[in-house]
Amino acid sequence: RSKHDDSTEANFPRTVDDLLNEHNQFLTRLFTQCLLSNYDLIERASKIMTTCLLFCTQIKFFMESTKVHETLENTRIERSMMRFGKKKKNSDRETEFRAKREENIQRCSDRILKEYRTENYQHMIKKFDQVFTSHLAEFMKNLNSDYGQRSNSHLTNLFMQLDYNGFVSSSLYPE
Repeated sequence: RSKHDDSTEANFPRTVDDLLNEHNQFLTRLFTQCLLSNYDLIERASKIMTTCLLFCTQIKFFMESTKVHETLENTRIERSMMRFGKKKKNSDRETEFRAKREENIQRCSDRILKEYRTENYQHMIKKFDQVFTSHLAEFMKNLNSDYGQRSNSHLTNLFMQLDYNGFVSSSLYPE
């Protein structure tokens, strides 16, 4: 037998009670480190995720209104037809395709800029920024309230990772 076998065997539960105890400790660590033991953190994280989902939905509507996907799909289809069709000389088709693609890109850019400059779009972005920042501040403050306690080292680690460059804490606690 090697030393490695002995150390592995020493950590292995010897009875069913030891196994149940190890399993319960594992579940407790999992429960705690997944933030499931702190209702306030769950609630705040849920608000952040809901805000992100709503923002994604609004951006999807924005993309639909500007027809970006439609333009890209049409360009892809035209490119495929050009590659596999044999109507004109390659250089002529390539030149024509590039000119048409540039025109499509310009039209798409114009539609995006037009929508982007609307008051509704600007208001939506500002509102989402305010709501997200507010929820993030609540989450980070709640996370920070348990900061440094030995039993919550996973929260300290999470706080440090989320605020790795100091941006969040500097916006929460401006000098």
